[in-house]
Amino acid sequence: MSFCTSNYRVTLRGRPILKGLDMEVSGGRTLALLGANGAGKSTFMKGLCGLVPAQGSATINGTPLMDASPARRAQLIGYVAQDLASLDVRLSTYELLLLAQQGTTRGWRTSQNARRKAAEMLELLGLQRFSEHQPGQLSGGERQMISLALALVRSPRLLLLDEPTSALDLANQLQILDAVSSYTRKHNIVTLAIFHDMNLASRYADDTMMLHQGHVHCSGSTGATLTPENLAHVYGVDCRALSVDAGTFTAIYPVSVLTPEQRAAH
Repeated sequence: MSFCTSNYRVTLRGRPILKGLDMEVSGGRTLALLGANGAGKSTFMKGLCGLVPAQGSATINGTPLMDASPARRAQLIGYVAQDLASLDVRLSTYELLLLAQQGTTRGWRTSQNARRKAAEMLELLGLQRFSEHQPGQLSGGERQMISLALALVRSPRLLLLDEPTSALDLANQLQILDAVSSYTRKHNIVTLAIFHDMNLASRYADDTMMLHQGHVHCSGSTGATLTPENLAHVYGVDCRALSVDAGTFTAIYPVSVLTPEQRAAH
């Protein structure tokens, strides 16, 4: 299992957003997509889902994505977006989990397997208490967790998470990311996650790619990529990288915003 892109590009309203991204991620691994606001991170994911036009090549285990039908992309990709307005419907969380498994099937008939998978997903993410609630009646963080359940219940090969913990408290951040990390390894899928919290990226991402002005600034193992030098170049912030737990985790400590002169030196 692998996910690859080659010369992947996105141009919106005549302006190049992404200018040729090449990546390869093996199954069972999580890659953090990092970069300042406007670097093209969300646009990258939207292009893979067919929500914005993209050029170049993208494949999941050799299956081309760029010319795939919306139904085929939906089979291969699970996408958790920042905008959760689509969850404001008059269906319960459990009903949505059943509906998500229907795919292109017409009619409303649920199998025992679909009911089992819905129940397993509620348990995996600790959402049993919301089974009969309509997501639109819940908090932003609760809807964020339900959106993840809807993405995973279809057994995607590629999981795209756009700031998956932005509305979650600390305990739920750890619970959700632990579940995603475990699921990614167990089912040998590829997970790409956009983070603004460097410490979450350091803890949960096997690999990291940093985008800067539409280009790949650096890419590799997270430990080798999350360096003060790279963070200074991409974010314009002076940071310290502190080794924690005998070197198993690197904590990122921001110190100050760099002046234009200091940033140019990097």
